[in-house]
Amino acid sequence: MPRNRIEQEESSQDSFLDVVANVVGVLIILVMLVGMHASRSLLASSKDTSKSASSAELVDAEVPDIDKLQKDLDEATRQALAERQLIVNLATQATRISHEAKAFDRQRIELAMHRTVIEQDLERRRDLLDTQRQQEFDVQRQLMQSQIELEQLTQEQLSQLSAPDKVEELECVPTPLAKVVEGPSLHLRIRRGLVSVVPWEELMIEIQMHAEEIRRRLQTNSQLVETFGPIDGYRVKFELIRRRSVNSVTGPRVGQRNENTLEQHAEFLPVSDDIGLPVEQALMPGATLYEQLQAVRQQAPSVVVWLYTDSFDEFRTLKRALWEQGFPLAVRPLPPGATIGASPQGSKSAAQ
Repeated sequence: MPRNRIEQEESSQDSFLDVVANVVGVLIILVMLVGMHASRSLLASSKDTSKSASSAELVDAEVPDIDKLQKDLDEATRQALAERQLIVNLATQATRISHEAKAFDRQRIELAMHRTVIEQDLERRRDLLDTQRQQEFDVQRQLMQSQIELEQLTQEQLSQLSAPDKVEELECVPTPLAKVVEGPSLHLRIRRGLVSVVPWEELMIEIQMHAEEIRRRLQTNSQLVETFGPIDGYRVKFELIRRRSVNSVTGPRVGQRNENTLEQHAEFLPVSDDIGLPVEQALMPGATLYEQLQAVRQQAPSVVVWLYTDSFDEFRTLKRALWEQGFPLAVRPLPPGATIGASPQGSKSAAQ
């Protein structure tokens, strides 16, 4: 068994020396190629010089550009020297690696020889014992090997125990009771990962400014649709429908009377689907959303987020930022294709 191990180690040494020899051979080929390239560059420059001189003699009016030729020659020389230095460095590195490999190989052979001598000495001493003592010797030897393996396993276990434990952190976010949004509120729209501020109050004021005109036109029309804006990238489409209903009245005399009901509906439409900024960028100082949040931070009004189903990941970032700043938050999910709307017949938002 020791002899076979030594033969395997010698074969692995020969394989490593073959690899080193191949590397040195490749480096020598590279040196020859660089030298041939440099010589060809010098020959080409000399031929260009001779051609320019002959053409000057024939034309008898042109003068060869000595400075350009000298510059090309200097450049070729510098390139050749740089490549030569690179090859010298590689050769030096390969030589150092080869010396280190030889040193390690000698050390490995010496250790293998010592191990072989020790094993042979143990076998010789075992042969001098009787059968009973040989069995005791084998048991002690096996026990010693088991103790060595046990110490190795103990060291590995201690290293694993001393290593920092992987702790999974679970963050608990408080969820207070929801309250109906009353009073001024800030409306946001998140779609395609972009958040924008909907100028809700400004557009509603725009409708109120045209209330007289709307009332006058409604006297002659049963349905009225008007669009106001844009303000900060949003328009409002206001629709007003007047419906008449006939109710019967019972009493001493049966009669009828007409009642008029008004149905109102407002849609807030962006001028572009790509309006807004990414959530992280919109929360940075200088952005419109950041400035508006800082301006109303003392009042802490409710923030109503009109959320489309393609932006739940971005909404988590926005929700955390609003929660840390103390803003009550109300979420109104919207399916794809739906618009932001308001109507007296609709439901109020609930903020947490």
